[in-house]
Amino acid sequence: MRIFLIVIVFLFSVNLKADEAANNRKIDSLTSLISVQSGRERVETLIQLSAIYRETSIVKSRETDSQAGQYASQQGLDNMRGVILLSMGKTASLSGDYAMALDYMNQAEKALKESGNFVELAKTFINKGLVFKKMADFAQSIEAFNTAQAIAEEHGLIEQQAGAAANKATTFFSMGDYEKSIENYQQCLVIYKELNDSLRYAKMMMNIGIIYWQWDKNDLALEMHLEAKKVFEDKNDLVELGRVLNNIGRIYYQDFNDTTLALEYFTQSLSLREKLGDQLGKAIVLANIGNIYRDKSQLDKAFEFYEKSLKISEFIGYKDGIALAYYYMGAARQMNNAFIASNQLLDSCRKTAFASEMTQYYAPINQSKMINYEALGDLEGFLVEFKIFSEMHNSVKKELDELKYTELSTRQELEKLKSELENAKVKIGTQEQSLTYYKIAVAALLILLLIALVYSSKKQKKGLK
Repeated sequence: MRIFLIVIVFLFSVNLKADEAANNRKIDSLTSLISVQSGRERVETLIQLSAIYRETSIVKSRETDSQAGQYASQQGLDNMRGVILLSMGKTASLSGDYAMALDYMNQAEKALKESGNFVELAKTFINKGLVFKKMADFAQSIEAFNTAQAIAEEHGLIEQQAGAAANKATTFFSMGDYEKSIENYQQCLVIYKELNDSLRYAKMMMNIGIIYWQWDKNDLALEMHLEAKKVFEDKNDLVELGRVLNNIGRIYYQDFNDTTLALEYFTQSLSLREKLGDQLGKAIVLANIGNIYRDKSQLDKAFEFYEKSLKISEFIGYKDGIALAYYYMGAARQMNNAFIASNQLLDSCRKTAFASEMTQYYAPINQSKMINYEALGDLEGFLVEFKIFSEMHNSVKKELDELKYTELSTRQELEKLKSELENAKVKIGTQEQSLTYYKIAVAALLILLLIALVYSSKKQKKGLK
């Protein structure tokens, strides 16, 4: 098994070097192009270069954005200001500085409205939505995506329409609303298939695979992720490759109990995300690696990874990452029979989850705390958590009852409409029959009138003779 892992690491490192060489060729090509360009074309190439640097070096990406801004200012290219500010916002977001990212994007929004660049304006709202999502401000995130969709629909921007729907789907997923999530992903699949966009189609397949995984369709979820992984490798999309590697690791760990393969995929994902400077991605995968060592009963090493993950999430303001790290640490302390310490960590998780309405944490925290209080023999604490459990159960039951009532009401309305439709059909049939009789009567009357006219004409002729 060790030799197998060494081979995988070697092959992965070879692929990374190949990807790095490909990126370097792109950088060299664009740098050469910049030297012979001027005006708008030069600014657009600098922004492309910044996007490539964003995958390897945040510092170089910022420098390139700055060059684009300075050149546009010198040349009086005011209509490019919004595009440059959006690029700066993307770079700031990737680095984890969300306040700066939103500041740049707000400036970009204003500039793009003034220049009438609706394509980039829709993209700006999409990127603002992504920043709000990272901050766990889901209401503002959905609002930004809805605005982007409205702009895209008004101006016939199909790609931006799909992009807004795709990111809205990921937000609904984070909120635990899988039905709305998959509904938006399905819309995107149709659009990307029509556009023949295999890369974005693969992203949607991966995301739908995550939902199938939540629904315990593990084999199908893994199959969709492996297919997406191949596309990301072929297209050299390192950001999405980092995501899919982490997801595959989670599937192997949580559902196939293969910690060896899981750790290998997590390690590959961490390597990519460190290379990209993706702080949020690092926080997620570090927490997952901590779980591997927790299950190996290597708690000191597990907490080393958990604490690194928590530190990064707190630094960049990634609320979901903060809640996740606290929950994993609470679960680890529970496994070690440190029930009081476990409850303290779970309380920190609950506080973060409640503040950002991350409902997916409510039930697991509640169940874990009940187990802790039972182990401690703390009846009072157990009853407090049991009351919360009962309220959540009653809330779910109430929602189910409301759904059943809605279904029944809808059926009744449909039956009523069906009856009215049948009556309408009878009336229409009667009216059509009456109309047919009327047409026949009119036709007969016209024939009689014609005969009368012919007869009258003949009689007059006879009289003249």
